[in-house]
Amino acid sequence: MTSHSDFGEIAPEGWPVLAAAGIITILLAFIALPLGGFALGLMLWLRHILRIPVRRVPVDGDVVVAPADGMVTSIERQQQTEDRHMQDGLPPMARITIRTGLTDAQLQRAPVTGRVRDNFLIPGLFLGAADEVTARRDNERREITLETDAGEAVMMVQIATRTARQLICRHGPGRALAAGASLGMARMGGLTDLFVPANAELTVTEGQSVLAGETVLARLAGQQNGNS
Repeated sequence: MTSHSDFGEIAPEGWPVLAAAGIITILLAFIALPLGGFALGLMLWLRHILRIPVRRVPVDGDVVVAPADGMVTSIERQQQTEDRHMQDGLPPMARITIRTGLTDAQLQRAPVTGRVRDNFLIPGLFLGAADEVTARRDNERREITLETDAGEAVMMVQIATRTARQLICRHGPGRALAAGASLGMARMGGLTDLFVPANAELTVTEGQSVLAGETVLARLAGQQNGNS
């Protein structure tokens, strides 16, 4: 199992935050050394959560891996027909929600191998994540849809919160990605909804801690049938 304490290089999306923290640390050190020491401690914490952690990505082509570190807070196996995602042309899907804490690694990763079909930002509010229904409905979010070679769509939705106010995905439509590839970041914390086909075999439970790019959340039935 990969260690949670490994220190890798900083994710590109993390450098602006770390640079701002560095400037603040220097200024506070000039004002008072204790304040500078406290800010230095915060910088070390930021370096830890903004790093690119080493992960063991499963080699099976039919798996869906966690797009974000955190805890699975809810699993909804069947969305209602009035769900907007259904109206966008996607078939019935199961939803897995992950809440990323401020002690988790913030880098997000591609959940499947495929091509980016859509990537767009929907403006909204920055309410707290305690009420996921309200946050999902009212908060700013970014929807990223990936399509596998088998034609199955998996959609990842970054949802803003009070602490996560910048939803970043570095890849545009048409970009080919491998499962576990660096995708972006919700700076910092936030919620992530992952929509998989309703007939996928889910392999996680509510309350389970997951690692981006490493923990298997589901297996795609279409690809399983194709491999049999």
